[in-house]
Amino acid sequence: MPLSAPRPRHVPERTCVACRRKRPQDELVRVTRTPAGWRVLPGQRTGRGAYLCADLPECWQEKRLRRAFRGDAPAISAELRTLNLSNPSMDQPMTT
Repeated sequence: MPLSAPRPRHVPERTCVACRRKRPQDELVRVTRTPAGWRVLPGQRTGRGAYLCADLPECWQEKRLRRAFRGDAPAISAELRTLNLSNPSMDQPMTT
C-alpha cells in the first residue's frame, strides 16, 4: 500500500477591500458592521465584515476606503491608524 504525502492544511484567503489583493485571512484586519456603523473589533466576529491589509498603511487611507465604507471611511481610517500607533509591533498581523 503506497504512502501518500499528508494533505496541506487549507488556508482561507480573503480580499482586501482597499487594494483588492488576495491574502491569507490571518494577514488581514477584519472590519465588522455593527448597528453603530463599521468598527475594528478584536476577537472572533460573525455577520457582515470586510478585510484590510494589516501591514500596509496605504490601505488605510480614507480615499481607498470610501468604496466599501462610504461615510464611515474617515472613522475607520482614523481607528486603524490609532491601532497601529498604539501597537507599534504590527509586524505580527492582527488575528481575526
